[in-house]
Amino acid sequence: MDISVTLLTLAGIAALGVMSPGPDFIAVTHAAVASTRKQAGAVAAGVVLGNGIWAAAALFGVGTLFILFPTLFIAFKVIGGSYLIYMGFRMLRKARTPMASAVDTATPGVLASFIKGFSATVANPKAAIFYASALTAVAPVDASYALLSLMVLVVLLVAATWFTCVVLFLSTPKASAFYKNIKVYLESVFGSLIMFFGINQILSR
Repeated sequence: MDISVTLLTLAGIAALGVMSPGPDFIAVTHAAVASTRKQAGAVAAGVVLGNGIWAAAALFGVGTLFILFPTLFIAFKVIGGSYLIYMGFRMLRKARTPMASAVDTATPGVLASFIKGFSATVANPKAAIFYASALTAVAPVDASYALLSLMVLVVLLVAATWFTCVVLFLSTPKASAFYKNIKVYLESVFGSLIMFFGINQILSR
């Protein structure tokens, strides 16, 4: 397969992966409507790096390691799922906090926002399985390290493009005003969804 065709196919697969609803998408969406654009961008950057790490791990064999050693995968998904449940519970608990109080007392810094996005993505080892099954099917058998690195770069670019669009679209004053009016409902939904992803991750086979 021609390299350009390989990379285009990879870009399409990566787009399906990063655009599908999950804890990382919810983390970016919530940050975009609930905090500053800078903080939302930091969350998105953490998510993008997390996707890049899982893609690299899959292409360089970690996804296969999970398949060969299911106990390792189970341990990882239980720890990650527990973190997602904790993240969702915290969001549910703060849902009724007035917007002004939330901004004054709980606004995270850029580094904390980055870690939040990164953790939400790395806590989901199913991403490794997705990339392992999808990306390795595209990668040539005799792919060089240079080509594999280029494939990881494509995943990073696709994820960065998508989440940049999400942040820019949802961090507008109109979106923030809408969020302020329905904060309790929206954060309850976001928190419940993240907890659902965590519980589902722990219980799924």
